[in-house]
Amino acid sequence: MRHIESLQIELFRQFLVEEEKSLATIEKYVHDVTAFIEWVGDDDIEKSNVLSYKAQLIENYAPASVNSILSSLNKFFSFCGWHELKVKNIRIQRKIFSSTETELTKDEYQRLLFAAKDNRRLYLLMQTICS
Repeated sequence: MRHIESLQIELFRQFLVEEEKSLATIEKYVHDVTAFIEWVGDDDIEKSNVLSYKAQLIENYAPASVNSILSSLNKFFSFCGWHELKVKNIRIQRKIFSSTETELTKDEYQRLLFAAKDNRRLYLLMQTICS
């Protein structure tokens, strides 16, 4: 049966200080662990709880935020020697192409070329980049 005591949180905080983590990082890790403790309540901490928490995070946060919180929890679980509770980060799909809202219209492209008409090098550069 696993429960997280306030002493463990303080020892974890000291561990992070000794690892020379920044104050902001330490506060974030401790905040993330504390939020998890509040979410779990009086239940035993088991892998199923961690996976349920991960699912709840995925529903409510951006993928990068979820991964940041999971990293905090995984660091804490490693510190406690609870390696079997660690969970994988979620995969983040990188956008290869920009959205159409950020693309130049043909009219905008023509105006840029017109503005650069007196600078041949800039004109050719814009043609290369924008084509």
